[in-house]
Amino acid sequence: MKKNENEMILKQWIRVFLLIAVIAVAVVSIVSIVKAVNPEQAAREKLYSYNYTSNLNYKVYLKNNQFFTSPYIGMNKQYITSLIDHIDVDAIYNFQSTEELDYSYNYEIIATAKGLYQNTDGEDVEVWSKAYPVANQANQSGSGKTFTINKNIQLNYNQYNDIMTDFRNQFGLSIDARVDLTMKINITAGLKGAEEKGLQTSNNMSLEIPLLQQTINIKPNYVNSGGDTIYKSAADSTEMNIPLLVFGVVLLVISLVAFKILVKSLLVVTRKSEYVLALNKILKEYADIIAETHNMPDLDKYDVINVKNFNDLVDVEEELHSPILYFDVKENTESVFVILNNNTAYKFTLRDSDFDHFKRD
Repeated sequence: MKKNENEMILKQWIRVFLLIAVIAVAVVSIVSIVKAVNPEQAAREKLYSYNYTSNLNYKVYLKNNQFFTSPYIGMNKQYITSLIDHIDVDAIYNFQSTEELDYSYNYEIIATAKGLYQNTDGEDVEVWSKAYPVANQANQSGSGKTFTINKNIQLNYNQYNDIMTDFRNQFGLSIDARVDLTMKINITAGLKGAEEKGLQTSNNMSLEIPLLQQTINIKPNYVNSGGDTIYKSAADSTEMNIPLLVFGVVLLVISLVAFKILVKSLLVVTRKSEYVLALNKILKEYADIIAETHNMPDLDKYDVINVKNFNDLVDVEEELHSPILYFDVKENTESVFVILNNNTAYKFTLRDSDFDHFKRD
């Protein structure tokens, strides 16, 4: 029986490996179908990738006063507005590509004064806003994998605070206010020497600076880093790949049929494996009271009592002190255990179907 057990386990593992292989083939077929019906997607060729980092570093410079010995206060602090002279900002943008590019870029820096109030949902709504140009840069061109934009801006905080103070006083409104300092960078690029400029992107960096308050903190509003991959444009005339589609569909059908067959056979082998394991356990644990016979007794002459499980048969054996006869009806499929006593036969049948956890078709 040990040999049968090992054979069952081997058959089970072989079917598992075959099942994995069929799943892999099904994945290949699905990929083929997708490529066939989406030729533009399949034809995409990676040209290059790029990434960038952006930062707005600032210092808040103070008016002459008797309280602070340093001329400025660094980032991420609370600032007394009456002591603010100006805000010094370093805008830094670094661009890096995996390939040599021909590129051009420009940028503009704008300070936007805003009057705000909170609606019933607690959201800030603009009452009034006006953009004031601070600096701009005409198109700059170059070639290479990297370029850096580094611009220093000095924001006159009191100028915008006065603008919003006048606005509030003139209209008698109870509003909040801030000035947004924004640097907008526009980039156009393509592979070096190529006519097509596949990259056109913009990046905004902003600082939100409160106004009309006794103390403020400055809130950055931008993404520090990012990137993307640029692909070659697929030809407009690209058509569906019919041969690849047929290949993928046929392969998928075959793999699905094979999958169904393998799953069913795996369940059968699993069921038989459980049967063999259970039979081996019985024969090993109760070897001293079991006698194997090659000829099945003729039970027609007996009053047959079918017991539900083997333990019940063991209880009968302990009471009657009669050996349990074992007969292998069908290898790896069905076995019979029986105790004969006078005209009565106590019978227990072990079948592989006892271990069928799934409904058969």
